[in-house]
Amino acid sequence: MNFALRVGLALRCGERSLELVRVLPDGVVQLEEVLTRRVQNMREAELVRRVWSGRLKVVFDPASADTSQAEEKRWPALIDVSALKLEWQQQIEYRLRYVHAIRAAHVSRGQRSRIARVIRHVAESSADASPPSASAVMRWIRAYEKAELNPVALVSLTKARVSQRRLPGIVEKLIVETLEANYLTRDRHSLRHAHDCLRRELKVAVGNGQLQEAEATVSFTTLSRRVKDIDAYRRIAARDGDGRARMVCRTSIDGAGAAYPLQRVEVDHTPLNYVVVCPRTGLPLGRPLLTVALDAYSYYVLGFYLSFYGPGVSSVSGVLRSSVLPKDELTKGLGLTHPWLSYGLADEWVLDNGLEFHSNAFKRMSWELGIDVTYCRVRTPWLKPHVERFFGELDFLTLARGRVHRKIANVARIDPYKDALISFDDLVKGLTMFVAEVHPLKVNEQKLARPLDLFQQGLERCPPAVYPGSMENLRLITGHSKHYTVSQGGVIFEGVPYGSDELKPWRNEFDKPFKTLCKMDPDDMSHLYIQHPKRLTEWVKSPSRRTDYANGLSLNQHRTIRRFEREVLRTKGTVDDLWEARMRLHDHWMDATRPKSRKSSLLAARAAGVTSVGLPQPTKSCPTEPQQAPPPVENITTESEIPEFEAFDLEAR
Repeated sequence: MNFALRVGLALRCGERSLELVRVLPDGVVQLEEVLTRRVQNMREAELVRRVWSGRLKVVFDPASADTSQAEEKRWPALIDVSALKLEWQQQIEYRLRYVHAIRAAHVSRGQRSRIARVIRHVAESSADASPPSASAVMRWIRAYEKAELNPVALVSLTKARVSQRRLPGIVEKLIVETLEANYLTRDRHSLRHAHDCLRRELKVAVGNGQLQEAEATVSFTTLSRRVKDIDAYRRIAARDGDGRARMVCRTSIDGAGAAYPLQRVEVDHTPLNYVVVCPRTGLPLGRPLLTVALDAYSYYVLGFYLSFYGPGVSSVSGVLRSSVLPKDELTKGLGLTHPWLSYGLADEWVLDNGLEFHSNAFKRMSWELGIDVTYCRVRTPWLKPHVERFFGELDFLTLARGRVHRKIANVARIDPYKDALISFDDLVKGLTMFVAEVHPLKVNEQKLARPLDLFQQGLERCPPAVYPGSMENLRLITGHSKHYTVSQGGVIFEGVPYGSDELKPWRNEFDKPFKTLCKMDPDDMSHLYIQHPKRLTEWVKSPSRRTDYANGLSLNQHRTIRRFEREVLRTKGTVDDLWEARMRLHDHWMDATRPKSRKSSLLAARAAGVTSVGLPQPTKSCPTEPQQAPPPVENITTESEIPEFEAFDLEAR
């Protein structure tokens, strides 16, 4: 397609769209990026050279009325004739002699008589005793011009014809059956054993009259060629399994490449081979887990997250925020020579099949941020080779104290927990220096460029990076989510109360406690995000009512504290004491309300002396007059003597 350097010429450079807006003096043109209107000056010769080399592609030319011609014409690939067989090269040379002579004589391929005269002249000059016919030369010219002057089109098709097998059909059938039954199995018998089995089958076929004695011979070399004709993946899968076949026949051409930065980001976890100590107490903390997000185009580290609680949603959300946010404030106090340039949302995340990547929380993060997710097949690390290779580089760090080594026989082993001296803060600073200064300056042997240069040049060719709307929005998206009940006292999130005045209008809308979605930053429990149960786009940020405890506390710290306190209570026997107290109270109520027998009840009443004497006597009271005390009881005396009575027995009478 022809083009002219006129105003309005649209070009494509990678993912960027450029427009020619002005032609300046001294052969300089001015280009503007369509999205950002960034101005770029370039000489006309350089612009034309980039279009011809394919670095710039013409999208629209105002000088051309037919815009359908904007597609670049694809020329056929050149073929090195010297790589062909010598016999083929001689045939090409012989036929090109006549084709070039006819084209030099300006004879069209349809003029038979003139072609015949040229053939006789070429045969006489080259002493060709048997020159080709005019029809053959016309066929050669037609094939040569249709192939756009590709000399390989002059090779006879009989040269590439596959020779037919000379073995009888019954022998070929026995070869296939023997290989299927004795070689392509999980028993993994040798090919020599399969050849012995084939000889036995051929003897049986001769005995049955299916073959002649002269035809029942197959050499070991012939059987080896038959095995090589089988597809390598099928052969390895039949003997060693599909996993081994995928590993041997692996290829990452379709999945591991990227055309610009942030197009394809690989994320993975690995435990570091170093034991770190606490900066406050000096005690060993163990081996931390490193989560890394790495750009597949430039091999540049976008962010990392270091933790001690294993792979989980907290690690994924932490590395996501680390890769999105600018790093100026993070690296300001570290005294780095080179800046850490990574920022912005990625187009696609390439992950393995960890449970944290299949969680609902992570899926919601990717949906809300607009990031595509690609899961690699199990045991296929070559589909994300850049991050796997980066983990291998960490073993070459010069940190020697506290290093975890693989056990080797007859080698003195030092306990890394006793040898550890690096603190966690110093380890984070060292890893930041490595990913910002050391790793980006290492030359990539495949691309012969540094990751820092590739990332900077890629940012100039691709559209500007996309950021979340706000930091609070990013915290909300990457937080832990769960449904909780909002009551009069707010929300109780794993034992920590949350509430604020913003929840009062919500409580007025509902006459009873309601359940709604709540989100929390896993690294800061000071606030809780609460969603309105009906208006799903409305959120309230409620602080914790225990600020002295929740400020600066992570969710994993809180869970560890509660787990420790439960263990302390269990050790003290608090649960057992409560259980015994409840059972004693229950026994008391059972004894107090237990029904008794008639005899035991009567005996208990007699023993207690229960009579009507002990009951209070009813007295009449007047509401208007106060009650008077009863008069004192006087001593009763009698002046007369007590009479005597005689006793008698009724039975005697």
